[in-house]
Amino acid sequence: ARGVRFTDFHAGAAVCSPSRATLLTGRQNLRTGIYGVLQDHWHNMHLLEREVTIAEVLQQAGYGTAHFGKWHIGMTSGKRKKPTLQAHGFDYWFGLSNGASPSHKDPVNFIRNGKRVGPMKGYSCQIVVSDAIHWLETKANPDQPFFMNIWFNEPHHKLAAPAEIVSLYGDIQDEAAIYSATIDNTDRAIGRLVAKLQAMGKLDNTLIIYSSDHGSYRPDRNGGLNGNKGSNFQGGLRSPGIFFWPDGFRGGRVENTPSGSVDLLPTICGLAGIDKPTDVHLDGADLSPLLIEKGTFKRSQPMLWLSPWSGHLATLREGNYTLMGYRGYQLPSDQARKNALLQQMAKMASIDPRAPNLGSRVTNTTFSSPEYNRLKSEFVRLRTFQEAWIPTIKTGGFSRFALYDLSTDPLQKRDISKQQPEVTERLKKKLLTLYQDIMADAPDWEPLAN
Repeated sequence: ARGVRFTDFHAGAAVCSPSRATLLTGRQNLRTGIYGVLQDHWHNMHLLEREVTIAEVLQQAGYGTAHFGKWHIGMTSGKRKKPTLQAHGFDYWFGLSNGASPSHKDPVNFIRNGKRVGPMKGYSCQIVVSDAIHWLETKANPDQPFFMNIWFNEPHHKLAAPAEIVSLYGDIQDEAAIYSATIDNTDRAIGRLVAKLQAMGKLDNTLIIYSSDHGSYRPDRNGGLNGNKGSNFQGGLRSPGIFFWPDGFRGGRVENTPSGSVDLLPTICGLAGIDKPTDVHLDGADLSPLLIEKGTFKRSQPMLWLSPWSGHLATLREGNYTLMGYRGYQLPSDQARKNALLQQMAKMASIDPRAPNLGSRVTNTTFSSPEYNRLKSEFVRLRTFQEAWIPTIKTGGFSRFALYDLSTDPLQKRDISKQQPEVTERLKKKLLTLYQDIMADAPDWEPLAN
C-alpha cells in the first residue's frame, strides 16, 4: 500500500539467466553474452566482464554493495574460468551458482566470497535473509549507503518449505501446497528484512524494488495470459514491478506505463542522482519521472525480448502493440530422443503424458529417483542452449510476424497483422533494425569440450 505498483511490468527475458543479465545491465541479454539458460559445467558463456552492472555504478558512487542468493549468470566451473562477482561490482556476496541442493531445505552448496560454506540448516530464503541482515549489522561503515541484490531461489524446484507452513495450504505431501508454502516462507523472509531496516531507522529512505525473472512454468498460474516460462508471449514475460521509497516518492498508487527489468539500471541512476554509464548502449529507460511524478518519461526505443533457442524468437513492444517474430531457421535437435525421455519421465512421475507444457512439468516436479534424475539430466542437456548454435543464430532470420493489440486483446488470442498492415510493417522495420544492432553487439562463444 505504500509503494508504486506497475501493472504492465516485464521480466528481462522469458527464462532466468538472460533475465538476470538484462536486469543488472539495462541491456538486452544477448549484448551481455547470455543467450540462454546457463549451466556453468556445460557452457563457456557468462555475463561479460565488460558489462557495467548496477552494482558497479553504485560502487563507484560510494555505495557498499552485496549480492545474496541465486546468481546464474556465470561462475567458474572447472576449466571454464569466469569473472567473479567482485569483478561485477559486489564487495561481498553469499549465494549459489544456480539452484539450492539437494533442495531449499538444508542446502549444502552455498558459497561466500568464492569459498564453499558447506551444509547449512534451514531454508534457502531464510538463510539468505539472515546473511543479508548480518551484513547490514556488521558493515564497516554503518553510515555508508548500500545496495543489496537479493535473488531468492524459492519457489524454483526442488521445492521445500516448513511443514507447519505447508499444512496451511493442504496436505504436507501435496505439490501445490508445498509450492504455496515456499512463497509464504519467502514472504516471511522479506518481512524479516523489512523489519530489520525499520529497526535500524533506514526503511523509509531505502528504495526497495520487487520483481521476478520470468512468468510461471505453469500456464494456469499466469492469470490467463498466453504462454508461460520460456515463451515470449505475455505469460512468459509479465512479472511484478513494485517500487517502495517513502522518502523518495508518493506511494499507494498504480502506474500503467509498459516497463520492465531492463529499465532498472537507468531508473536507479535517475533516482539516486548518479550519471548513467557512458560509452555503452542502454536498452532500458529511466522510470524516475513516473515515480517522482515530475518531468516527462520517454523511451528512446521499443522494448525487445529475444529467445534465439525458441520458436518465438522475438517480441517487440511499443505502446499497446506487441509484434512477435517467429524463428526462420532450424537448430540441431534430437527431438525423437527428447520425446522418448518425456514419456518415460511422465510415466515414472505419474504425470499425464498429454499434459500441456510437459517439459516444464517433468523438470519441475518434486518426484525424484536415481533413474529419474539421470533421465532428467539427459533431457535438460538435449534442450539446453548450445554455443555451437551461435553462427546459425547470427545468420538466421524470421519466418513470419504476428501483431497483437494488448489494449483490446490482452490474452493475445487474435493476430491482427493482416488487418493492420501499416502498423505491422512499421514495427517490423523497428524490430529488424534493433535485432541487427543487438546481433552485431552479441559475442561469439567457442564451445569447450567437456
